[in-house]
Amino acid sequence: MRSADAEGPPLRAGVLPNAVPFVMRDDQGNYTGFTIELFRLIAARMGRPIVFTTASQPALFAGLDRGAYDVLPGPIPATPDRASEMLLTEGYLWSEFSFGARTAQPVRSLADLRGRRVAVRTGSPYEEWVEQNAGRYGFSVIRADSGVAAASLVVHGQADASLGSSPVQEYAASRNPNFAAGLSLPETRTHESAAVRRSDVEMRDEMEDALRCLKQNGTVARLSRQWFGREPGAEDLENLLVPGYGVPGLAGYDPRPRKTHC
Repeated sequence: MRSADAEGPPLRAGVLPNAVPFVMRDDQGNYTGFTIELFRLIAARMGRPIVFTTASQPALFAGLDRGAYDVLPGPIPATPDRASEMLLTEGYLWSEFSFGARTAQPVRSLADLRGRRVAVRTGSPYEEWVEQNAGRYGFSVIRADSGVAAASLVVHGQADASLGSSPVQEYAASRNPNFAAGLSLPETRTHESAAVRRSDVEMRDEMEDALRCLKQNGTVARLSRQWFGREPGAEDLENLLVPGYGVPGLAGYDPRPRKTHC
């Protein structure tokens, strides 16, 4: 890690546009969001400024591969497919498939879905899940442009439940007392990670060292409280220090001991 007085070249970061609450614009048109704020701090610990550029997911992945971006801050679900294509950092959040609903009509079990309208983000893994399971559990499907938009359909009575990532459902619940995060599917739990090119091992490790320091000093947990309205526990990835570098069990993981100096 560079000294606090050193400054390297800007980190070129590719992010999805308007991926609330991770990437969004404030009233002045400036980037904000959980991931934006976290990676500004990670870049600062690395002694580098950071420049964010938005693109579609396919364009982001292609851009990383050809060297247009240094990092995709994500959040990128750490799956075997993703780990085979890019080098992942350890996660900064856990994520599970999670249902949200109006506070008075929570989803506590999959049986509660019968006869309900379930909203999901188009083109997402959640859409795949509802398409595979709508007949089995007896619900209909409504599609939205984003996870937050799916939750909004529930709040406004245009859907009865939404399915999305647990952080997005928690964000929606923290902003609207009429919406509550409910049942999660624990078998879907995964790290939400950042990614660099597979050849950029040194950068991944330096970035992860910076992330680890921000976990140790409580910064990641503070950002989680700010954006998701909950207190992370010791086993949540906002606080959990993962051994080695990367995501255990996936391609690119390096189990060697860390030598992080915060």
